[in-house]
Amino acid sequence: MRISISGAQNTGKSTLVRSFLHTWTNYNTPKETYRKKLKESNLDHSSNTTPETQKVILDSMIDHMMGSTVDDNVIYDRCPLDVLCYTMWAGEKGITGFNDEFLTEQINIVKESMRFLDIIFLCKYNNNLDPVADDQRDIDRGYITEMNNIFESLYQQYKQNLEADIFFPKDDSPCVIKLPNKQQQRIDMISEYVTPEGAMYGDEDSILNPDNIADLEKLVMQQKAAQESEKAQAELFNKFGMLDDK
Repeated sequence: MRISISGAQNTGKSTLVRSFLHTWTNYNTPKETYRKKLKESNLDHSSNTTPETQKVILDSMIDHMMGSTVDDNVIYDRCPLDVLCYTMWAGEKGITGFNDEFLTEQINIVKESMRFLDIIFLCKYNNNLDPVADDQRDIDRGYITEMNNIFESLYQQYKQNLEADIFFPKDDSPCVIKLPNKQQQRIDMISEYVTPEGAMYGDEDSILNPDNIADLEKLVMQQKAAQESEKAQAELFNKFGMLDDK
């Protein structure tokens, strides 16, 4: 199974990946990530990101994902959905190069890449904790909050109407599950979806059962879905409107 731990910076993703690997020892994670490429190329990132940076990160992640199969047990620290959130933030801020054409290209690539994931566990930002700095992390609370709001917006769109979602392939979407703040609670919740052997629970009562997911999707009216999808994309290109505090 292929799993991603996603969310804004300073949400405990790397710590959670290490805890996951300690609990599910038959999983692995890529040893080299996009961070190494950013350092080698001396590329700006986070709130100083550029289109080149976003492309490098996205290409690196997709290369790793395409190198795995449904039979592999892999956990990723971030995934292409994270890249899209940061691209959307840069577009809203009017950073050079982040125009509608670039955003559309990123949306299409990220949407297709979602087929290579089975579950995305989403970590939310706990603003009661002080951000921890390192050489590749922005610790500005305002910036982190804005990023967290974008992740939350995409999650809500996924949760409320996957059929009309322009970011996920409706016929082959990963499950997106939001986690609590505390690390042990996160592991406990993950264990409700991942078996001790590392597979996905799939009994007939589970919401993760493919048949149940298909049934839920069929409940959405096709015409309404198409209309909402068009509306969502139009609104996205007209000042994304995802940065306001919730």
